[in-house]
Amino acid sequence: MFNRSRQVTCPHCSETNFWKGNPGPTDELYCRGCDGFVTLYDDYIRDAIHQEAERVLAQFTEASTAEDLAHLKEVLTEPERRLSA
Repeated sequence: MFNRSRQVTCPHCSETNFWKGNPGPTDELYCRGCDGFVTLYDDYIRDAIHQEAERVLAQFTEASTAEDLAHLKEVLTEPERRLSA
């Protein structure tokens, strides 16, 4: 589900960084490659939740709309046949 590794890519040099221990909401992460500021832990969590929500929503919207509408029309136009089957 979530990025449990807490892996964060530096926006400056693309180095992979990780949170260690149990960071607090205001703890800052600095890049181990370029020493640049990467993010606050609170912002990291907010971004992770946002990405997960987008992923879950995408699962429900990736269906073939044309196919789904055709199936829905079929079901709605022949309710007695579907109920008796």
